[in-house]
Amino acid sequence: MDSLGAGQGAAMRRWWRRVQGGIAIAAAVLATVALVPEVLAFPHRQAIGDTIFYTEQPLPATMPALLTRSDAMLRHSALYQSGYGRRIFLTDGGWRWRLLALGSSGAFAFSRPFGDVIVVNRSDPTHDLVFNGQAIGGRRAFSDVLAHERTHALIRARYGLLADLRYPAWLREGYCDVVSGGGSLSDAQAAALEAEHRAHPALLYYYGRKRVDALLRAAHGDVDRVFAEAVR
Repeated sequence: MDSLGAGQGAAMRRWWRRVQGGIAIAAAVLATVALVPEVLAFPHRQAIGDTIFYTEQPLPATMPALLTRSDAMLRHSALYQSGYGRRIFLTDGGWRWRLLALGSSGAFAFSRPFGDVIVVNRSDPTHDLVFNGQAIGGRRAFSDVLAHERTHALIRARYGLLADLRYPAWLREGYCDVVSGGGSLSDAQAAALEAEHRAHPALLYYYGRKRVDALLRAAHGDVDRVFAEAVR
């Protein structure tokens, strides 16, 4: 019995080592994909100025104008610096998006604190649109989404790579929506959701933008002051 028990124990240890090895390999693959989405073999690559797009479909002729509009919004931010958020991956909302987005699959897009990467959900740049699958607040201007995500990069450049942990979501998302000219909910839609006591992820962005806008006006546009006072 002792010999049998020892044999079973050794087998369990070998099995556990294989499981640990599999977990380590999976984690390494996910980390590589997150930092270098190019490994997913996007069919198309095109540079517009210092911005590189990796896409599942060829870029439409409207893209340079959308990028210019996005840049113009960013330049109105006191945090503006050039060169951030210039690797952009456009998906069709399919397997590449699901693999890259992980827990953010219901978003319009996301940016990573490392690698300066932006990944966009199903988009229609020809008509300046991005979709997130929501019945309410499910579409937004493509150029606005780019400005929003690139503002996240500017926040991290100004306040550090841990800004996403240091500052509350309402402040980060609210400021990004102030810079990018609004959000996906109208005043009427937000009021209807509140009247029906319905939770909706876009409400955080909606009220964050309203709150940040008020704080900026009270601070005479001093963005550093608004961020500093939020963590006191």
